Formats: sequence, structure tokens, C-alpha cells
Amino acid sequence: MPRSMTGYAKIQKVLDYYKITCEVKTLNSKGLTIDVSTNYFLSSKEIDAISKIKEYINRGKVSARIWVKFIKPIQVSVDYSLIKTYYDTLSDIRENLNIPVPVELSHLLNFRDAFQFEFTNEEIDMAWERAREVLEEALVEVVKERKIEGQKLTKDLNSMVDRMEEVVNKIREQADEIPKVIAQRIKTNVKELLPDEVELNRELFESAVALIADRGDIREELVRLDSHLQRTRELLSKDEPIGDMLNFISQEILREFNTILSKSRFTSVTNLALEGKYLVSQFKEQIMNVE
Repeated sequence: MPRSMTGYAKIQKVLDYYKITCEVKTLNSKGLTIDVSTNYFLSSKEIDAISKIKEYINRGKVSARIWVKFIKPIQVSVDYSLIKTYYDTLSDIRENLNIPVPVELSHLLNFRDAFQFEFTNEEIDMAWERAREVLEEALVEVVKERKIEGQKLTKDLNSMVDRMEEVVNKIREQADEIPKVIAQRIKTNVKELLPDEVELNRELFESAVALIADRGDIREELVRLDSHLQRTRELLSKDEPIGDMLNFISQEILREFNTILSKSRFTSVTNLALEGKYLVSQFKEQIMNVE
């Protein structure tokens, strides 16, 4: 069953010494774009996170937020030289502006660049291993949601294919008679327009009439439409990414309806071809959300 490209999941877990929050959101996109945000000490693991996401998602705009908090105390280094600089600067501002409030520790704590958490490579790897577990759970949930939405989409798309097939069958009911009617009209018009004394080369005239009538023949277009719609049915039954292929086939279906419209000499066929084009436009709008 095809999947939708929209989905959302948020997982929070406490594993070992870490409280991990992972939020994954997916939206429509022509291709696959991935944006990962995480703690600065896990920035080296962003490529690993992107690789993991690609294992589950093939198309869409993916936004993943992975946040790790430490439950146990961790070592912090303080840049006392930088803190002293901030303190002196704040003191100068206070004196120059006659601010009565003294410089306090709480003011200095706002300068986060003066404080650095110290992590060993082993600690970073361990934190990432736990975060990756939570990321994978979130991705599983997103895929489930995309499948549920995909079922609704597939139902709607199959319904549209049904309606397109009905249009094609109605056109087919008239297709066999179109060349004959065109040929008869030409012959009737010629008899009405030309004087009785004018003689026609019957063989050349019949050949010209057949050629003109053949140009109005739409049976080949109907055969191709049958093939495209059958292929669409097959794709909608597959459990794999089919969005790009559906988009391509919808262009081909639209092309055949346009050709029928350009060949049509009958109001009934013209109206049916226009209805077919309208259905294709609805179909194309829906498949924009198919992975």
C-alpha cells in the first residue's frame, strides 16, 4: 500500500543516564530533504542520523529533533578569563550608567560560551547509541502514520481511476463510429458545395476522405489510456514508493485526453475528454502527497 508523505511522532525515554526526546515530522516534497537538529556535542553524529532516517523514508521533507539531557552530573570547564572580562565589562556599564544593581553571579551565568561541558568520545558514542534507539522508534511510528494516511489516499486515487475508466468507456462507445461519420459528412458537404457538372476523381476523393477520417480516429489513444490506467492500478497495489512513477503516468494520461480533445469533432466526445482532464488534475493534486 502506498504511503503518505505526511507524518509526525514524538518519543521521550529515559535510558541509562540520559533523558532523550526525539521528534520527527515529515511533509510533502518532490524529493527527500532531511534537517536534523541536536545537542552541540552530538553534531558529529548528524550524518549517522540522516543515514538512519533514509532507511525508513524515501521521499518527503523530514525534520528531526534529537535532544539528550544528562541525568548524572557531568564535568564542566569554566573559562575564568572570559568570565572576568564579562564581569569587568558589566561593572563598567553599571558605573557609567549609574545602575544601582550590583553585578551578580546570575548575570554571569547568561554567558554560556564561558561554560563548556567536557565529554569523552566514549561518552558521546554512548549518548548517541541511546539517542539512535529513540530515533528509530520515532521513525517506526512515523512510517505507521504515513501508511494509515496512505490507505486513505489509495482509496481516493482508486476511486478517481474508476471515474477515468468510466469516461474512457463512454468515449469508446462512440469511437468506432467517428471515422464513418466524418467520412459521410465530408461526402455530403462536397455534394452540397460542388455543382453537378463537376466530376471528381473518385479514387483520389475516397483516399482523401479516408485520410481525413483517419485523423479523427481516437481508438489508439483509448488503447493507450487503458494501458496507463491498468498500470496505475498495479502501482497503487504495491507497498513501495510510487509517487514519481504516478506523476509520470498522470502526465501520459493527460496527454492522451488532450489528443482526443484535439481530434474531437463531436460535442459529446469533447465534453467527456474535458471531464477526463479534470479528473487527471484532481489525481495529480492527490499524488503530490504520495511517497
